[in-house]
Amino acid sequence: MKINVLLPIKFDHPFTYLSDLSLKLEKGDYVCVPFRNKEMVGIVWDTEVAAPKNIKIKKIISKINFPKLSKQNIEFIKKFSQYNLSNLGMTLKLFLYEKGLVSLNKKKTNENLDEYNITKIKSENLSAVQKDALKEIYQQLKFSKYSTTLLHGVTGSGKTLVYFEVIKKALEQNHQALVLLPEIALTRQIAQRFKDYFGSEVALWHSSIGDKKKKIIWRGIAENKVKLVLGARSSIFLPFQDLKLIVIDEEHDSSYKQDEGVVYNARDMSILKASIEKFPVLLISATPSVESYFNSKNKKYFYVSLKERYKNVSLPKIEIVDLIKFAPDKGKFISNSLIPKLKKIIQDKSQVLFFLNRRGHSTYIMCYQCKKRLVCPNCSIGLVFHQVTKEAICHYCDYKTKLNQKCNNDKNCDFTFYGLGVEKIFEEVQAIFPDEKMQIFSSDTINNNKDSENIIKDIEKNKIPILVGTQLISKGFHFPNLNCIVVVNSDTNFLGSDIRASEKNFQLLQQLSGRAGREENKAIVFLQTNDSRNKILHSLSSTDPEVFYEEELLFRKKAYLPPYSKLISIIVSGANQFEVEKVSKNLKQLFPNQSKIKLYGPVTAPIFRVRGKFRMRLLIKYDVSLFPQQFVQDWLDLKVISKDIKLEVDVDPINFL
Repeated sequence: MKINVLLPIKFDHPFTYLSDLSLKLEKGDYVCVPFRNKEMVGIVWDTEVAAPKNIKIKKIISKINFPKLSKQNIEFIKKFSQYNLSNLGMTLKLFLYEKGLVSLNKKKTNENLDEYNITKIKSENLSAVQKDALKEIYQQLKFSKYSTTLLHGVTGSGKTLVYFEVIKKALEQNHQALVLLPEIALTRQIAQRFKDYFGSEVALWHSSIGDKKKKIIWRGIAENKVKLVLGARSSIFLPFQDLKLIVIDEEHDSSYKQDEGVVYNARDMSILKASIEKFPVLLISATPSVESYFNSKNKKYFYVSLKERYKNVSLPKIEIVDLIKFAPDKGKFISNSLIPKLKKIIQDKSQVLFFLNRRGHSTYIMCYQCKKRLVCPNCSIGLVFHQVTKEAICHYCDYKTKLNQKCNNDKNCDFTFYGLGVEKIFEEVQAIFPDEKMQIFSSDTINNNKDSENIIKDIEKNKIPILVGTQLISKGFHFPNLNCIVVVNSDTNFLGSDIRASEKNFQLLQQLSGRAGREENKAIVFLQTNDSRNKILHSLSSTDPEVFYEEELLFRKKAYLPPYSKLISIIVSGANQFEVEKVSKNLKQLFPNQSKIKLYGPVTAPIFRVRGKFRMRLLIKYDVSLFPQQFVQDWLDLKVISKDIKLEVDVDPINFL
């Protein structure tokens, strides 16, 4: 019998193999096959197919004893590939945990999944507002029917407890449930809340989990013994057998976008998966994406709101600090008008966070002897000085160098440091509060620190009164004693060429302000700015966040931007700048004229060189009524691209650098 097998390689079609009838193969079965000079694991894509002529067909080596991919999963792979303009083979690779498959023949009998057995779920006293929200959700939600519900609640309103109750109902019916989180660091803290509530360990799935643990969890999911998974975006490809609920916490977060390899948005693909497999999705956020808000407004999603904080704790007061009127001392960045207030807050045993969304110490390193800025040799961007490691680092390719560069006169460069990073603010705060314990809270110090769990526990217990942090701290952490936030430079967040800048910055500052005063009524957020009339800063103090969304939607409608249109970004890159420009221009010339599909560009990317590759951008804008993926694929398949040129296709782009 001849069988088509899809392999996890860069091809958009399966390969034909011979199969012994004794294998009893069905569509979706895992098989081991020879490919070129090695053995590979693939999926039976079609059975009893016609053989290609004049080609020697190899035999399938063996069938792998593992639950087959369901018809729904196969359909998901097809639609995922079609929508994201990725080939079938590389999409399949997302589903194949190769180390797990290899370990199947070495199954140990003593693998214990008891720690994940949920036997006693805590009973919580929900507030009246939470109960009303839960009742609304249950009116729409059925575990055998597709639906998407947006739970839009102010920060600190108890959204987590509401979705815990929905998960509880799914588990009581013996279904599997998946909760997606945007950050690994956040996973550690919320996993403890899951354990406290559900009475067992929660199965974690992200890049920092060791392979030994992953193999146990992966097999437990496939055997339908692990019922609850808390994970990063790759969790949607796990071998669930009875998945009936996906919860996407902080649904607006850009971390759900995979922007290397196969490019996809885990939030959107979760919704696609649920629509195929017929189960509900819960989107959770205090600051929903404009698209999710728009979809709920237009009844595509159900909408449930929580407008009060848990236990009626008030939202923090927002105070705009005019840096023109209340300027810091020369060479400093914190307004003198704030210092007495901050000292009083710390004396009252409340925590203070100084926020700046820039890693490192100084963002501009200049030698005045040779008149050169220290830049990355691989990328068109300056290096950032990190005081902790005494290195200059590129935040795009991770290139690192010590500051021992040679000048034109063969002497060592005498560097001067400009620009502002979180480490420089840390130094200034140390000078203001020399006797207080403080901690930098960024991806450099938390995600890459083995002691990060203890750091987070110390912050929770108020053993560290002062934090200096980046965007990481805005992503759902709960610090009970954090009652004051100083946004050092609100203005820098509004710079750049990103068409989503207003949305991202509103979300960032709103999420950030929500970290304050989660258990007390005296919290305050200071927004330092050189533009005290900035509309977005003032919208943060509005009691109705929908004011921002309505204004942003009005702007998007006039500019014909998502959600009123859709976008596909094309990045052309290569080592030869001339060739990159030539291919980009050829693509433009070959693009067929369409009334509802427009091509813009090519233009040089804002960061025109990354990892030694020059970059040009093209942008397709099209009407939401269309599905032009095949049209775009046919256009990109035209023979104008050399083997040295790479095309990156990003459907519904979030990043425009």
